[in-house]
Amino acid sequence: MKSVLCLLLCCLSWAVNASPLKVGTTMWSGYEPLYLAQHNGFYNRDIRIINYPSSSEVMRSFRNKALEVAALTLDEVIQLREKKLPVTVFLICDISNGSDALLARPPINRLTDLKGKRVAVESTAVGAYVLTRALDIGQLQLQDIRPVNKENNEQLEAYLKQEVDAVVTYEPVRSQLLANGAREIFNSREIPGEIVDVLVVHTELLDQRRDELQQLTDGWFRALEHMKKHPENSQRYIAERQKISPQDVGRSLRGLEFPDRKKTLKLMTGSPALLEISLQRLAETMKGNQLLHQDVSVTNLLSVEFVEP
Repeated sequence: MKSVLCLLLCCLSWAVNASPLKVGTTMWSGYEPLYLAQHNGFYNRDIRIINYPSSSEVMRSFRNKALEVAALTLDEVIQLREKKLPVTVFLICDISNGSDALLARPPINRLTDLKGKRVAVESTAVGAYVLTRALDIGQLQLQDIRPVNKENNEQLEAYLKQEVDAVVTYEPVRSQLLANGAREIFNSREIPGEIVDVLVVHTELLDQRRDELQQLTDGWFRALEHMKKHPENSQRYIAERQKISPQDVGRSLRGLEFPDRKKTLKLMTGSPALLEISLQRLAETMKGNQLLHQDVSVTNLLSVEFVEP
């Protein structure tokens, strides 16, 4: 009986590891190295990168364990921690330095002009956070505007149909709105280091999927090197995926910082790590702006085992 049970457990373990490692992302320039790595065959393991229409769908699938790994912003990670979901951040993807933005229809020229206007925003933590920080800087309150829930893939159409006056968004929709006459009145350059994208995994899978997670991380850094050595080729590939021009891809990438392995280690190690300090500051800001219902501890969230050379 014991031998049969052992065989069954072994088979179950093999079945888990035989399934593809599913990684969920949205259409965002900061996640493109994942797809570039896949396109160039940098993964030896069975890794499946899945594009979702919105961040809220990535969060939902990850919470329901339909995904092993998710590409999320720090504020979304904090939301998962508030719900007591055991997750581990194992890679920094990018730091937004202008790519997250609030764009408005002329003649709206500045944040104070948003009073009474309809503002499209995703029903996600990062959408709410960017809007909240923009309002803070513009010395406005949420009740001063008329928020309209629009997912990222719905925002351009809503703007073109004049259903909204302004949009909280990110690439590639940012470039598409600019091409249609919108004006940028706020972007993440004004809140440096606050919008950071990371890869998170269910903590219980760290040991079970160690090989795939290592492949995913190594493939990521290989893709960053490829983007440096072959920028035009990389931008053409990203442009085809995002259905925008290579020029727009170039502008989008200039609004992002992609930390290399050395910089990532610097940000994720220490007592406390710089990323942990950012997480704590972000959690306090979210609590102060009622984006969290309770205090959230951000300790023991980070692992650098796959980043270390």
